[in-house]
Amino acid sequence: MLRHTIFKNVIPLEVCTYIKEFFDSRTDLHFHRPNNPNVIKINQPWVHFKDILDPILSKYFKTTNGHSGNLYKHTNLYTTHVDSSVRPYQLINCMLPIYIPDPSVDQRFIVFDQWVDNGIGQTWYGDRQIKYQFDSNKITQSIPFYDDRVHDKTDKDIDETFYKDNLSCNSHKPEYFKGLTGVSYEFVPGHLILFNSNNLHSTGKLKGPWKMGLHMHFEGSLEELLC
Repeated sequence: MLRHTIFKNVIPLEVCTYIKEFFDSRTDLHFHRPNNPNVIKINQPWVHFKDILDPILSKYFKTTNGHSGNLYKHTNLYTTHVDSSVRPYQLINCMLPIYIPDPSVDQRFIVFDQWVDNGIGQTWYGDRQIKYQFDSNKITQSIPFYDDRVHDKTDKDIDETFYKDNLSCNSHKPEYFKGLTGVSYEFVPGHLILFNSNNLHSTGKLKGPWKMGLHMHFEGSLEELLC
């Protein structure tokens, strides 16, 4: 079953520029929580960008009931999580890289092959100190390997090269990713990354000062919605 994929260089760069300039100018829509100052968001992006994005996205998948998600700028890592608690039924995540300050940087976004049942939101934080709590993807200090809700785990450590190339940093230990496999997708403006929302996913290690991306939910599975 196809659970995640990418279409490269299909979003016109002028559209990415338009979205970035919208973020920069519409500070009245900015949302961030005092306990998580590293992330600034504009919520409900489909409301703002449907007219410009729908003619493009609908060439690749059925944009059924787009909702939720956010346009975000962040300076921190998001470790392994799922955000399928938004609805108790199958959704896909549509991820659009919008901007990275240094386009020569090989920034990555990780989608794992492992998944949970719909209706679950969780962030697996390991034994790191918890500085803040998310609203829906609640933090647990366990890891996916020991979570019985996570399907299709292996009994092996994560591939050493995959970990070093994509996930290794001060706050990520290799044991946090035990039992996981997946794909490291290029986080490049113009690319379109699609995956089932109940698949585990994570930002790659941040190789610049910050990055900006846009994600939205659509109702259905990836196999159902692909054109």
